[in-house]
Amino acid sequence: MKKWLWSMLVVLVMMVAPGVEVRAEDYAKPEIIPAGEVVGDSGYVWRSGDPETLVHIQTGEEYTLPIRVSAAYNMYAIGDGRFMLKGWPDWVMWDIRTNVATTFPIEAGSENRLVSTNVTTGMMLWADDEKYIITSMSGDILGSLTKGSGQVYSLLDDGNVLSFADGQVTKRTVTGEVLETISSYSGQVRWARHMKEANQWFVIKSDDSEHMFIFDLATKRWIEKDAPNVSNLTWKDGTYYFMTREMYTTFYVSYNVSTNEWKEAPIDDADIRQHGPWYVYGMKKTEVYTPESLWKAPWQLNVDVPKTTTRYEVGRPYEVSGTATLVDGTALPIPATELTARLAYQDDPFVWEQGKLTLQTNESYDMIFKWNDFERRLDLWASNYVPLTLDPPTGVLGPISGKTAPNTPVFVSVTKNLYQSNSSDSLLNYQSATIRSDESGRYTWQPARWFTPGSRVTVKIGSGSGVYADPIELQTVKESDDTSSNGISVLTKTVTSGVTLKTTPNAAVDVLIRSGKYYEISNEQADEDGLISIKEFNTMPVDIGTKVYFKLKEAPASAFRLTTVDTRVEPPVFSWTRTPLMYDKSINVTSSTDQAYRIYRNGTHVATTRVMPYTFDTPLKEGDVILVTRSSGDATYELTKTVRAFTPTLSVTDTLMTKTQATLTIKKTSTATVRFYVNDKLVSAKRLSTTRYTVPAKPGDRVRVRASVGSKSRDVSLGLPKTSLSTLSINDEKSLWVGYMIPNSTVTLKKGSTVLATAKASSTGRVTLRFTRQPVNTTLSLTSQSGTFRHMQTVKVTTGPTPTLVTTIPSSASKTVKATSNVAYGTLTLTRGSTVLAKKTVTSTSTTLSFTPQKKGTKLTLRLVTPKGRSVTKTIYVR
Repeated sequence: MKKWLWSMLVVLVMMVAPGVEVRAEDYAKPEIIPAGEVVGDSGYVWRSGDPETLVHIQTGEEYTLPIRVSAAYNMYAIGDGRFMLKGWPDWVMWDIRTNVATTFPIEAGSENRLVSTNVTTGMMLWADDEKYIITSMSGDILGSLTKGSGQVYSLLDDGNVLSFADGQVTKRTVTGEVLETISSYSGQVRWARHMKEANQWFVIKSDDSEHMFIFDLATKRWIEKDAPNVSNLTWKDGTYYFMTREMYTTFYVSYNVSTNEWKEAPIDDADIRQHGPWYVYGMKKTEVYTPESLWKAPWQLNVDVPKTTTRYEVGRPYEVSGTATLVDGTALPIPATELTARLAYQDDPFVWEQGKLTLQTNESYDMIFKWNDFERRLDLWASNYVPLTLDPPTGVLGPISGKTAPNTPVFVSVTKNLYQSNSSDSLLNYQSATIRSDESGRYTWQPARWFTPGSRVTVKIGSGSGVYADPIELQTVKESDDTSSNGISVLTKTVTSGVTLKTTPNAAVDVLIRSGKYYEISNEQADEDGLISIKEFNTMPVDIGTKVYFKLKEAPASAFRLTTVDTRVEPPVFSWTRTPLMYDKSINVTSSTDQAYRIYRNGTHVATTRVMPYTFDTPLKEGDVILVTRSSGDATYELTKTVRAFTPTLSVTDTLMTKTQATLTIKKTSTATVRFYVNDKLVSAKRLSTTRYTVPAKPGDRVRVRASVGSKSRDVSLGLPKTSLSTLSINDEKSLWVGYMIPNSTVTLKKGSTVLATAKASSTGRVTLRFTRQPVNTTLSLTSQSGTFRHMQTVKVTTGPTPTLVTTIPSSASKTVKATSNVAYGTLTLTRGSTVLAKKTVTSTSTTLSFTPQKKGTKLTLRLVTPKGRSVTKTIYVR
């Protein structure tokens, strides 16, 4: 699965009943081994010093090295009690059992390194900057191999070499002669580690850091897994163990090839390192975990000190709980008796007793909690708490009151909740004061000025008091954001008509009017029709900008609603029927007046008309300013709109891929222009129609399509599947085709409308098609389809080649003969006269026949016949 998802998942925590303590069997304890650097899988550790020594991990026996190697990586365990020591200037083979050291005839310069050894064959594989060298255990050179980019070699138990080179896995002699082509692969191999017990090679490729590859020699198959940046690899009892890292998270992984069981867990940035066949934390190289026990090893300490207030209260004991997170995600509770607490650097007093923490002064505590070798650091702020309450503010004039400790300073502020565009208005609507509570703890403050509905009141303990309480904030009367009914409706709000309110007949209404800095409060009563008309107050008339707040007298302050006088007369209906957009040729306005419209485009008068909609000579452009005016009485009303671009629609419905280009079928807004980018570079596209375009893009490229209308655009990106797209080649002999198409696609081979074969491509694109043999010149079509991606080829069936045959010459002791042909199909028969000695179906270009040994000089006939009857015969004589 995609591991980046792990960092977004909550780790499942095992539920443990209160009071249950961590038991020894709940988590793994490390094994203790002697100090030193582990030398491979030898069972020894190397210790520096004078002299340098090897110590047996199990028995503690100590052996003195015959030469200085300076570092553990200059020692190689051969596996039978012997070690290769890289000194200066010589390599030395040392038998720890007999304490005999002999100089090895290869210089110990920096260019020579020991790659691997094979005790079974008594062979060693060396490498320098130019070549690989195979020697015997005594130093005799048995052969050499060219060293090139992406070429990796390993020793086999049969005395030959396994080679990963040029996309092929081959068995070779020590001199480089290819004996057998075992498999193939794509990309370049960076390194391959032989897991001898599994007869597998763990492979990392230079051009693919997102996957790991395992080659199984017994089955000759490749196993591919999503595993980015593999490190700390080991193998034990059929299971691979390693770490991977994706994004910012490290994962511990175990993978059993035979059962396909994959297990992983995030361990963030835990400093876990490999130490021989074990894992250790950091530099604690004497405390080791086996790959299996590491799953139950703790790697993180979590500590919680819960509280219900913003800060911790001085003198109050707080329960502290700790959990240890194991590598497998299990969270185990830690007994309070096993946790310790200390300060990081200061000396402020605190009490730690039986899992309870009491902070004893008004200060910030930098606490460190510890369990075993794990620590968790927490910043805890403690204060002397006092009670603090705030009575809900009433009306728009206050007062503001509440309760706290006796004789305690309280800071009170009133701030308008909404953004103020007028700076002087902000000053008018901000008030604050520090007041002191009385002997009973009550405090009261009457603001010097009224405050606007919608303001917020904040109270907190005054500075310098030495005590603390969580601040309290309450919002007073809501303003224009609340339009719900309060039993009063607004009929008019103009200068000429005044503000007319309608409610129930004879109802009492609280009214507050504000104009600039000034305000008045009045208690009004509705008439028998429920109407209240407000044209002026005692000190101020109703004018443009006047704000009027109103509510029923018996309603709470939160019922105040606001209306604002914004015009002298009731405006007519005058609005856009539809907002003008780029490329429009006409506009439409809805109006309740009967005067002519005057229409302006970019400040230029273009028409006076009574008819709507109006059509321009040319389509509107982005940035055009359209002004429409119309008069009503002595007032002129305007509609202005700057023409904007709009975001076009865009989608890619089909992508036809070849090795060098991609043809995209798109859907878009008809007026939009399109551009194409390949790997974020603008490219020229060949337009095939209004919806089909061809761009130079190969498999694996990222194609981005951009549709634009003016300054507005929409992008659609798609990554072309990475594949090699094999060329289809079929002759009248073939009934099988293997190649690479679009990964995970459905691949279909047709003759006209008849389906000859269909198969599902793998995640790498590899696909195998089996079909009946076709006549020469038959036209075949191949289609690979995965979602919106597809690939097509059309070929004619060709005549199969005349087979050729090359064979080895058997001796009188031989039981096999190896034949090589230019075709990988047909039947191969070995006869002696009319007697058939061996017969085999050909499935590759190299075929081995087994038979009983024949006398020297016996005439044998080897014949290869293809399915179409083409044949070749070879006569050989037993030597």
